[in-house]
Amino acid sequence: MNRPEIEKEIEPIIQKCRRKFAPGSSETEDSPDTNEPLRPETRRVSLIASLAESVLGSDFAGRGLEVGSGYGWLLFPMASLFPKIQWFAIEHPDQPHASRESYRSMFRSYNCHLETVDLLHDPFPFPDNHFALVTFSEVLEHLPTDRVNFVLAEIARTVQPGGVLIASSPNQASLENRLRLIKGKSILDMPNEIGKGIFGHIRLYTPAEIQSAMAKRGFTLERCEMESNNSGYRGNSDRSWVRRIHRVYEYLESKLGILGSLGDTWHMAFRKTAASRTDAAIQ
Repeated sequence: MNRPEIEKEIEPIIQKCRRKFAPGSSETEDSPDTNEPLRPETRRVSLIASLAESVLGSDFAGRGLEVGSGYGWLLFPMASLFPKIQWFAIEHPDQPHASRESYRSMFRSYNCHLETVDLLHDPFPFPDNHFALVTFSEVLEHLPTDRVNFVLAEIARTVQPGGVLIASSPNQASLENRLRLIKGKSILDMPNEIGKGIFGHIRLYTPAEIQSAMAKRGFTLERCEMESNNSGYRGNSDRSWVRRIHRVYEYLESKLGILGSLGDTWHMAFRKTAASRTDAAIQ
């Protein structure tokens, strides 16, 4: 499937997840209508799915894990697109949606399995070399810096030799972030703890940093795609000049290779080619 075909299939799933589990929702009430478009999430998920298909094939079978299932915007579309993968997910127990019957019911409907884990402090509840595919999308930037190595080590431990890790996170070196620094502004606001052990953005990383970190843990980079899709979060509507400027930049970025490294988000596919080393051995 090409990306437009993928996006056509997954958009209704993401829309349902937003309605059922996004902020403002409850066990009995849907999330209030929002003017935010689905495009950023739809584009992110379609790119991750296309990366998975390129390195694994569309008919791949095995066990998969999503680290940080959130509202299900990635997990359930991936379960739909790759039905031969037996999907597991871990989510923080203090996330409001994690304990809802409607959330767990959706896991069952997609034949997925949920484990609630404080991934900052607790080992993943899976044996070594257990998963052929792990997705780790839009989670890294929320981790306290002193817990990043622990989480990466747990991911490396649970990926089987020859298995694949697909990760994505905002690019610290994006054009937008560079312009903020030039204007004397910080890339991020001061870190805030949204809930117990749940944080907003704490620290952003460059592709080179994550490539180096995973190489130390026995992973080789197979593909890296940079893409800007933040226009949906800029401005108040599709008619605002701020959003239109961002859309123009996103179009230019897709056409001009020189802008590729300045995208707002990196998406990287790694393959485990060597035995994982412990943090103590890495340090």
